[in-house]
Amino acid sequence: MVKRPRCADKAPDINQSKELLKKLLAIELDRLDTAVKIEKERKIVFPETTIIIHDIEKLNEAINDEPQTTSKRKKFSNQELIDLHNKS
Repeated sequence: MVKRPRCADKAPDINQSKELLKKLLAIELDRLDTAVKIEKERKIVFPETTIIIHDIEKLNEAINDEPQTTSKRKKFSNQELIDLHNKS
């Protein structure tokens, strides 16, 4: 049986080389794939998955030299998040 998804112990340090950030991003994407698989199998949403997604966003912004701002992000209600998750 696959265990509960794990997020990193702390947020990724974005003050690293782009090469390292890309490797960290690949690891986080693998973690996300595993987390989503487990969530679908168990029909439950883990808070760790949200942390993994946030880490992916931070890494992606750092790799692509995008400003780290949340102002351009759409804010979803809990029900919208559940609906989006159920569509996948």
